[in-house]
Amino acid sequence: MYTGAPRRIGPYEVLGCLGVGGQGTVYLARGEAGRVAIKVIHAQGAADPKARRRFADEVAIASRVPRAYTAMIIDADVGGDQPYIVSEYVEGPSLQELVDTQGPLSGAALERLATYTATALAAIHGAGVVHRDLKPANVIIGPDGPRVVDFGVARALEASAAITTTVGTPGYLAPEQVAGVDAEAGPPADVHAWAGTLYFAATGKVPFGGSNVAVIINRVLTETPDVGAIPEPLRSLVADCLAKDPARRPTTMQLLGRLVGHPSGTVQATVTRTGILPPALGTLKEITTLGSGPAADIVIAGVGIAPAHATVRKVSAGYRLHDHSGGLGTFVGGRPVLYTTLRPGDRFTIGTAVLRLTGTGELERVRRVPATRWWLLLLLVAAVALTVIVVVTG
Repeated sequence: MYTGAPRRIGPYEVLGCLGVGGQGTVYLARGEAGRVAIKVIHAQGAADPKARRRFADEVAIASRVPRAYTAMIIDADVGGDQPYIVSEYVEGPSLQELVDTQGPLSGAALERLATYTATALAAIHGAGVVHRDLKPANVIIGPDGPRVVDFGVARALEASAAITTTVGTPGYLAPEQVAGVDAEAGPPADVHAWAGTLYFAATGKVPFGGSNVAVIINRVLTETPDVGAIPEPLRSLVADCLAKDPARRPTTMQLLGRLVGHPSGTVQATVTRTGILPPALGTLKEITTLGSGPAADIVIAGVGIAPAHATVRKVSAGYRLHDHSGGLGTFVGGRPVLYTTLRPGDRFTIGTAVLRLTGTGELERVRRVPATRWWLLLLLVAAVALTVIVVVTG
């Protein structure tokens, strides 16, 4: 630990410094739940109560993001002299460190990175969060795959003018972010940054480099990186995501659809062919009691297809449904979902099964009657009705 590191941050014991950036210093610390990463924001006189409330609101929203492909935010303190955010600690090098030391990625490793990070973006956007600072340093190559970190932090800092620093990294920013309209930057800016991150992973080069910020900004606004070194089909996708006009970039769900082989981006069609699902972690019981304990883990395997995987967990607002297949395996009312809140009586479809949440906090399978049985049932009803009519009329 270097001499400038505090011994404790709130209830957390500091173990060391993980890095220092423009927005703050990240420490490795230990709390009741184990090791965590704490980002202490550089304090520059954050005295505005309204700014702190906005900061707290942004962090609260970011804490809702599912952690399947991200480092979940688990705690925050916005009331101290130096606000901090506590997130899950993911052990492993950043993508920046990995490429700097071992060289660019290729083949399955590059494709896996593309899919995992795109899925993380879908989860982040599904929670109503825009990352705004996606870059290789914010992608950690953990033991279970790539994870996106620092989501929501840039927006939280931006919301609090008193503690904000330069938000984002110039070489990975979208044109709308450097053109003086950053407040309008939304999910398309993250899609642009995703493409820049993939460009770096495949080439080892920053998409928009330069000797100073002015040169970099000019290149972001006027130049397009040469993506010729990136293999297809990623090459075309990265090129589309680097479009100067945000409206011309694919949405996150279209991005996922193309990554799994469906250029139209119609996510429901991808359910039977998706290649991004995690390994099956269990099987569905006929009735699963949720209670207030661990989440009910649901895996539905169809014939010849990858399993669809989701969890349902009890939360204060009801029950939280979280799809682990990037919004490609779970549907509510026929619409794909990454996560949603369930209430008693709600039904949802996962893979080939329809489930219903009961009033006592149980998941039960809804038996679907085959079409042939419906016809037989209708014929039986008609026959009984005819018999009654004959008997009554004599």
